[in-house]
Amino acid sequence: MSATEALKAARAAGLRLDLDGGDIVVEAPSPPPRAVLDLLVRYKATIIKDRLLIRDEEMLLQERAAIIEHDGGAPREWAEALARLDPAAPPGDVPPKRWVQFIDDCGHLIDNGWDQRAAELGWTPFDLFGCDRYKPFARVGRCGLLWLLDGRHLRILTTDTAVINTPKGSSLTFYRRPREPGQILAWEFAP
Repeated sequence: MSATEALKAARAAGLRLDLDGGDIVVEAPSPPPRAVLDLLVRYKATIIKDRLLIRDEEMLLQERAAIIEHDGGAPREWAEALARLDPAAPPGDVPPKRWVQFIDDCGHLIDNGWDQRAAELGWTPFDLFGCDRYKPFARVGRCGLLWLLDGRHLRILTTDTAVINTPKGSSLTFYRRPREPGQILAWEFAP
């Protein structure tokens, strides 16, 4: 057994690991298996000294990006950026539940091929994922399309507009706007 194998066992057990100074912080949905905890204790010094958790996290991000790119057909740049979005770390004034929905909406956009259609029509990442640097949730007039979906489905996409279905059967139209100073892409909040 090695430190790398101990990390694999922890991941297989559903544990989320992080470093806090000289300690390994373990988060788990249920009590972790004693054998896995014993392995982490045994290899703690190596994991910390060799920064294995950081490399492990980088490997997971690359794996997630590859899935987004190859299975979803997203451009590599978007795939890498979207893979960094952390559902547990909402930016600025974005409520946690709304942040998770935004990330889900990004996945649905790619899974349903709307990202490719948007690119064909000249939509930029700012048109889709842009937001205000300081108040990404409150300043709706500076938001890209994805911030407005909120779990609703995109029905039509044209060069300048997007039509969104509402739960009551009506529709909402989003109009593309020029990029403004102070706007950033959602993934620029990610570490």
